Amino acid sequence: MTISNSKFFPIDLSKIEAIWIDVDQTLLDFDHSAKYALMAAFEAWSLPWKEEYFPIFLRENGKLWDQIEEGTLTRDELRKIRFQVMSKAWTLPLDRVCEFEQKFSYDLHHSAFPMKGAVETLDRFGSLHLPLYIISNGPTQGQCTRLEMAGMLEYFRQVYTSEDFGSAKPSKAFFQQAFDLTQADLNQDLHPEQILVIGDSWKADIRGALDFGMPAIWLKTNRKFDPFEAKRNDHVGEAEDWNDILEHFPADFKTRFQSDSSDKDQNHEK
Repeated sequence: MTISNSKFFPIDLSKIEAIWIDVDQTLLDFDHSAKYALMAAFEAWSLPWKEEYFPIFLRENGKLWDQIEEGTLTRDELRKIRFQVMSKAWTLPLDRVCEFEQKFSYDLHHSAFPMKGAVETLDRFGSLHLPLYIISNGPTQGQCTRLEMAGMLEYFRQVYTSEDFGSAKPSKAFFQQAFDLTQADLNQDLHPEQILVIGDSWKADIRGALDFGMPAIWLKTNRKFDPFEAKRNDHVGEAEDWNDILEHFPADFKTRFQSDSSDKDQNHEK
């Protein structure tokens, strides 16, 4: 059964046995947490905050994370150079940049602002008994802390991170390890098309899913101009927010598909 509405949504959800979900800008509002942490660090350093600093931070931080996903920069290296890069981009001298990074990282990983509609959708997934898993390139403890603060961690059977795997999305190595662990956790042989990936990054989440043969939902909140976006794909549904996703998983979701399957079987017998 393929559901479609005004949004581009060509995915057949009837085969889905499990769902993998990204964290930042998908379940949790990273931008909100980052701005909160930056402003706290500026206050601690007695520096005047300017709103123009934040879009510069997002741009430069995004470039650094692109390097991590490409395997040309490690997370430890990121922490060492992030605010050296920001200082130059802001044209703002920063002293004690290592301590500044520590302050920023602590506040970042101890704040959690759910994306609109995310908790309600997780509730629906739970009522439908759909197994849920986290896939993230963020630090394991930091992501678990934030998910727990948001009341979301309890919905997930396992948390898969690049820090634990030693490989990052969108690499095949990351997806293969997560796939193997999901099969073991469910004690079930699966095909990639039976796992749905939901994420905000075309490069890390959607491209990684497609390369592994998985359907995906691209959550486009704050990603309307993703530079890595490809043309529309028949294995990718588009959603502006979690409410768009929720409508594809009604309360009678499983019953509806079972009904469709029974109708097909009866027609076949005729």
